[in-house]
Amino acid sequence: MLYRFMLIADGKTLYDDVVAELPNLETACFRAVRIARDIIAEEAKSGNIPIGWSITIIDETGELVATMPFENTVTLH
Repeated sequence: MLYRFMLIADGKTLYDDVVAELPNLETACFRAVRIARDIIAEEAKSGNIPIGWSITIIDETGELVATMPFENTVTLH
């Protein structure tokens, strides 16, 4: 199944051209965690930690099937 991953920040879609063919939603959620962590790492280089952002997952029918808040992808110490 094809899944589209969309970066949502402050209610706005900032990035939506990541599409992957994956076997199931669980795998798509793991991919969303990796995408979120990569974005957090890149943003941290400029001093920003975008904890309020999220990745939404849309299936090939266009249905929103999951949302992965960035705050659920890392542990802050």
